[in-house]
Amino acid sequence: MKAKSAVQDNQYTRVADYYAGKSVFITGATGFLGKLFIERLLYNCKDIETIYILIRSKKGEGVEKRLQNIFDVPIFEKLKEVRPNDLKKVIAVEGDVTSPGLGIKDKDEQKLIDQVSVVFHSAATVRFADPFKTVMTVNFEGTRKVMDLAKNMKKLDTFAYISTAFSNAPRVAIDEKIYPPIKNLDEVSHFIQKYGTDEEKIGEFIGDHSNTYALSKVLSEHLVNEYRGKMPSIIIRPSVVGPILHEPLKGWTDNWVASTATFSNVARGLISMQYGSRDTVCDIIPVDYVTNFAIVAAARGKIVCRTDDVLVYNICTSSQNPITWRRASDLFLEESRKHGFCKRKAHNISFSMSPVTIEIVTLFRNTIPCLVADVGLIARGKKPWNTKEHLRAIWLRNLLIPFSVASWYIKCNKALSVISSLDDYDKKTFPCDPNSIKWREYLPIYCRGVKEYLLKDKCK
Repeated sequence: MKAKSAVQDNQYTRVADYYAGKSVFITGATGFLGKLFIERLLYNCKDIETIYILIRSKKGEGVEKRLQNIFDVPIFEKLKEVRPNDLKKVIAVEGDVTSPGLGIKDKDEQKLIDQVSVVFHSAATVRFADPFKTVMTVNFEGTRKVMDLAKNMKKLDTFAYISTAFSNAPRVAIDEKIYPPIKNLDEVSHFIQKYGTDEEKIGEFIGDHSNTYALSKVLSEHLVNEYRGKMPSIIIRPSVVGPILHEPLKGWTDNWVASTATFSNVARGLISMQYGSRDTVCDIIPVDYVTNFAIVAAARGKIVCRTDDVLVYNICTSSQNPITWRRASDLFLEESRKHGFCKRKAHNISFSMSPVTIEIVTLFRNTIPCLVADVGLIARGKKPWNTKEHLRAIWLRNLLIPFSVASWYIKCNKALSVISSLDDYDKKTFPCDPNSIKWREYLPIYCRGVKEYLLKDKCK
């Protein structure tokens, strides 16, 4: 069905009021996005009934211990001060997206079926270097299992799938729609089982996609679309997710991937050359903008964009408020120099598409200084570590080549329609408009957050 024009509902219902008395189910709750989903729902939707979260037990660490580990994260300090009892609304459901039936006990499954109104499916492996079979089992097959559960939920209003803005990366301009299937979904599971460790076959299977992660996400989008007659669904595609910009804790992050690794390694003098062009756009979006938008879209998406089809929302900055990799890295580096990121000399990042140029510049700017630093450590009887970190930085840089050599124009008109439909109170409570990001303010926050929450070193 074609989407009808976006309209304003006659009687506005605030986002928090929508969630009042409702229960939600979150997968990926121990991850970067998942933790903030829990905190923002509890803090801003104080009358929410229950938040069920899927957690797998680990060796020596049961689900209750892992739940407590989530609450020990600093983003929950503000909530603990004002409404500590609200943490009791979070109920851990033991399970695993790789297990048959998600590994959920019958009694827990029945609770979810009877009570849940909104599902936020964010569970995924985001490690680009993970084996193909692992990525596909978690991201693709896991999505199928979560949807098999969700389609039976009696009160389900919305199934919200958290994808990525780069799921259709072979296209330069990416719209808010589901593109024609690139694979026969009936054959995907068969391929995973039969050729999941065959590197040659995997390479052919990936085709023009940036990596197995992006491929797994676009295939999962097609799964969501395939299930559209069984449940009301939306797809949310964030771009590169960065630290918190606003609430509950500026700069907080627990994730080293993508831009965070690049900017930090430049500031620490571990790399100074990147594949690509100085004008390549780095499509960053703060993590609180992603979670805020997902919460808003689940509550209001169907009201604003009326359709029975799966709604797709890109939450990103490249088409509205772009910044280049060079500019973002320079702003991060500028702030890092104020806080003593590293004793080594850190150079502003340079770009090239020539492997020879990159190797030569890297050798003199980074490799040799790291080797000299390690010689000094050995001479003082200390364990060398600089070269090891430098080599890891190069490895991470090479993983990101598909994202540093190309610029995408990722449209977000539907997302902006939902955001513009909010009243002033909701716009302030759930900030998520990419046009409101001021890069000269955000990158210093980004930098200080990395130093404090990842490097565990307080800023001066």
